[in-house]
Amino acid sequence: MKISLTYRVLPWWGALVLLMGCSSPTRDNPDDPGLGDGDEGIELIADLPAGVRASGGLLAEIRFKVTADDMADSVVGTMNLVGTQARGLVKGVLAGEARRFEVEVFDANRIRTFSAIDTLDVSSSSPLTVRVSLIRLTGGLELTSQLPPEIVNLRVDVVIAGDTTATLSFEVDENLLEQIQGIPTGTGVELAMSGVDHEDQVLVYETVRTDIRVDLLARVSLPVETGAVDVLANFPDFVPIVAIDRFSDSAAVFFLRSLTPSLPAADEPIDFDEDFLHRALGPNEEAVEFYHFDVQSKTPGRVYVLFDRRGDSIPSQLPLFDEIPGDAGYNDLRFVVEVSVSDLNYRANSITSVADLRQAGFDTTVTGKLWNCVMVPDGSSATRRFDPTDAVGLMDGWYRDQVVRYLLFENPDSQAAIEFTGTEVSAPVMYAFLENDRDINDGFAVDPMGATHNVVTRLPTEEGYAPLWALRMFELDVFDRVTSVASAQDNDREDNVIDLGEVLIINAPVVSVE
Repeated sequence: MKISLTYRVLPWWGALVLLMGCSSPTRDNPDDPGLGDGDEGIELIADLPAGVRASGGLLAEIRFKVTADDMADSVVGTMNLVGTQARGLVKGVLAGEARRFEVEVFDANRIRTFSAIDTLDVSSSSPLTVRVSLIRLTGGLELTSQLPPEIVNLRVDVVIAGDTTATLSFEVDENLLEQIQGIPTGTGVELAMSGVDHEDQVLVYETVRTDIRVDLLARVSLPVETGAVDVLANFPDFVPIVAIDRFSDSAAVFFLRSLTPSLPAADEPIDFDEDFLHRALGPNEEAVEFYHFDVQSKTPGRVYVLFDRRGDSIPSQLPLFDEIPGDAGYNDLRFVVEVSVSDLNYRANSITSVADLRQAGFDTTVTGKLWNCVMVPDGSSATRRFDPTDAVGLMDGWYRDQVVRYLLFENPDSQAAIEFTGTEVSAPVMYAFLENDRDINDGFAVDPMGATHNVVTRLPTEEGYAPLWALRMFELDVFDRVTSVASAQDNDREDNVIDLGEVLIINAPVVSVE
């Protein structure tokens, strides 16, 4: 078995560094053999390694201990974290030679994560400060597995606090047994393991967590049965990601790059929190926020989700789409089509397009479930959701043999349900104002605080709610008079309404209500 290791060493992984004292702390009374009652004590400072964030679970408790052969009792205590230093006042240290100062840092589960040791003499002529440098402690683990014969290489990413601190690569046969040293200690260290075949396809992907200690070898097993490779095929990291452009002339209505060149370029990541999150008003003057995802149809598209013969969704299989922004028939909102896969030997992600799905001839059922899945360029973000349990990161799907990224909002598992009748999504009214009081080219009008006076007539969880809104445009003359549904209805007269020639329906999921 050949092993190659690639470490990306973080600043706090440094080699052992100790500041050895060249002088000794003082005591108030030179005739007193120790620094006990009444002494000012010794200021002990322990510096964190460069690059360590002075917060988080790795630094839950910091303790010191001072010992010597001629000291009957140890001097112990706790230290406080101040910036990038731990500080403590040490009292009761006897004057003498070879006083051993130890500092240990523990995480929330009492696993040692940093330490420092210094030995020096304590005498009446010594300064009042001892300074040491903490080092990051490391441990080891033993990794075992019986891998399928298709797997020729195993990659292990060691992840600490979201940072990949080391990447290890093993050329393997069927039986894997390796000891890995130099892993930072702590609770729940994440190991992301990928097994690939000769074509560099990921066939097995598993993430496990284990505690790493200095004095105890952790043991981890990758649970894969020999010959039972059905976890992943064509894993998304190894296939193209489709380019998305939400601002082209064929995809946009409000946000046309041809009229507003400052909009993100095609396939450039979009920060929807920065430019497309609006403050507005609820039916009874509630403060609400919504994302503006431009005009969408009331007729949903479709997303295909694969299920096995037992009716369970196939693990790791990505949903299938057949339209992206700019394609005819594209819609952020989609009915879920359940696909019953009768093939017992089906491998997840063997089917990567709707065309292949139709050719396979599996039974399909159009359900009444709806997803609001906004297709976006890779790297885009929108961090707000009405339901705090909803995922906010990018989701993966298949579009014609390529991976497509999308943001998921309203869905069957969310608190914010979507009202629909027959084959169309409901579109309650949103009263709105235009910045130029004429057309949509400059977007919605805002007050000096940056908030619109748009009013939504339904809130998530209320009957009749949907993220699609039929815009009722008012002239700016009544901007300050509209703060609720009641005040909007009072001003809903022909002389106050802007006629755009058509009713625009936008996808604008409400993501907060106060």
